[in-house]
Amino acid sequence: MAAASGQAGQQTNDGRVRVRDFLRHDGIALDSPDDRLSPDDTLMKGAFLHRELRRGLVLHVSDAIEERAFTATSLLPEELSCIFFLEGSVDLSIGDRHFAFQADRGVARGVAIMNACPEHFARASRGRQHLRHLVVSATPEWLHRDILETVSDSKGGARLLRDHLAEHRWTLTPPMVELVRQIFTPSPLIPQLQDLYLESRAVELVAETMAAVLQADRSNASGGLLTRQDATCLQRAKDFIEARLTEPLSVDAIAREAGISASGLQRLFRISENRSIFDYVRNIRLERAFAALAKGDASVQDASVIAGYTNPANFATAFRRRFGIVPMAVKNKV
Repeated sequence: MAAASGQAGQQTNDGRVRVRDFLRHDGIALDSPDDRLSPDDTLMKGAFLHRELRRGLVLHVSDAIEERAFTATSLLPEELSCIFFLEGSVDLSIGDRHFAFQADRGVARGVAIMNACPEHFARASRGRQHLRHLVVSATPEWLHRDILETVSDSKGGARLLRDHLAEHRWTLTPPMVELVRQIFTPSPLIPQLQDLYLESRAVELVAETMAAVLQADRSNASGGLLTRQDATCLQRAKDFIEARLTEPLSVDAIAREAGISASGLQRLFRISENRSIFDYVRNIRLERAFAALAKGDASVQDASVIAGYTNPANFATAFRRRFGIVPMAVKNKV
C-alpha cells in the first residue's frame, strides 16, 4: 500500500506533488472531480518520505496538505500494510473491498490489512485536509524471513498472511505510540545513520503489529477479529448506509440488509470501527457536510441538513468536536 501511494507521492524540491508527478509513473492513473486540472496543478504539499529500507520492507510517511479531491489507482502487490493515521481521512478500495481510514482525536489506533495476492487498488482523497499518516508495508517473503520467527505464535502468523484482505484494528500501546512519534520526529543523525534508525523503528512496528493481531485472536474467542463472513456483513451494512445517508436509518433496517442480528452488527462496528453504528453514520454525514462546505457547494444551513441536524447550533457543536473548526471557518476559506 505504501508503494502504491508513495511512488507517485514523492514531492519535488518545493515540497509539492503535482498532477504530472502522478502521471509520470507507469501503472498509476489519476481521476478528479475537477475537470479543469492541468499537469502543473498541485494536489498535495508538505513533507513526504517513501523509502525501501531493506528488500521487502517499505516506509511511507506523509505530513502534508491535500489541496484537492482526487483518486489514484494502481495495482497493489502482495503485502502486509501496517497503517497509522494521526490526522485526516482517506478511503481505499482493494479488489472488491472498501476501507475507510481516519484519525481519532485523542486515541492512537492501528490498522493491519493483508493483501495475499495482487489486487487493483484505489486511494480517494475527499478534498482539502491536513493528512498525517504512516504506512509500513512488508512482503510475505520478508515477513517469513525476518518476523515470523520472532513472534510467539508463528503458525497463527502464517495463517494471517494467507487471509486475503483480512482487516485488523486495535488501539496502540504506549511503546507503539512512541515508535510512530520517533519516525515522525527522528533525532538529528548523520545521513548514514538515518536509514538504519528508520529501519529499526519500522521493523519494531511490524513485529508489534503482528503481536497485537495475534494476541487479540487468542484473547477474544468471541470474535475480536472479523471472520470473512463478518467482513461481508459489515461491508453490506456500510454499503447500505452509504446509499441511504440522506434517509432516516435504524439499526434494525441496517442489520436486516446486512443479514445479521442488530446486536451482532453493533458488535462488528465496535470491533471494526471502535464505535457504535450511529456514531459511524454521524461521522460520515459530518464528513460529507465538511466536503460540501469546503467545495463551496453548500451554505452552513445546507451543511447542517446534510449532516442530519435540524438545529444549526447542535450541528456547529458536533462539527467543531469532530474537525476542531467551526463550519463558517471552512466556508470562509472557499
